[in-house]
Amino acid sequence: MIGSPVELVNRLKDEEVFKGSVNGEAALKEMSVLFNYLHEVNCTQNVLFDLSLARGLDYYTGIIYEAVLDDPTVGLGSIAGGGRYDELVGMFSNKSIPAVGLSIGIERVFGLLEKKYENDPTIRACETEVLVGSIGSDQAAERFKLCKLLWDNNIKAEMLYNDNPKPQKQLSYALENYMPFILWIGEDEIKNNKVKIKVRKVLCYY
Repeated sequence: MIGSPVELVNRLKDEEVFKGSVNGEAALKEMSVLFNYLHEVNCTQNVLFDLSLARGLDYYTGIIYEAVLDDPTVGLGSIAGGGRYDELVGMFSNKSIPAVGLSIGIERVFGLLEKKYENDPTIRACETEVLVGSIGSDQAAERFKLCKLLWDNNIKAEMLYNDNPKPQKQLSYALENYMPFILWIGEDEIKNNKVKIKVRKVLCYY
């Protein structure tokens, strides 16, 4: 049985499902208090009351819950779960210590985020704004010089630390890391004190 928290609690009361059960009536009373609090903070629309839910019956002593991602295209089920376990901590301290906890499936959450943003150029693994690339051999020193100029002007830049990286390797590295700009230099650019700029989105040169 699953449904709206307030409606389902009222139905259970009307049908006297837990009549005669001390634990059942106490649980229903506690759920009523909880759902009243959720109503006051306008959260009931995000909650379902599920009587079929079961977790760790040997140590949970009260409410249990699961968090489910509300996205039908994902179909992952719960990504977090927990509940109340008043006696669990007391096993190690000889005291009755109220406790409530929640565990989150970090790998599931990361997997969802990676899938959601894998094709979003605004979400990047690195903050580099400019890749300094070169065409031709023996241009490493010039690439370092250009990186230093960009760094001095608070522009996040980097280069491939090979003596003579192939242009395609440099281009692939910039594209894979969603770097918005590539500065290309070669013999002509160095001689004329200029650079070629490739803009990722527009894919044109200036």
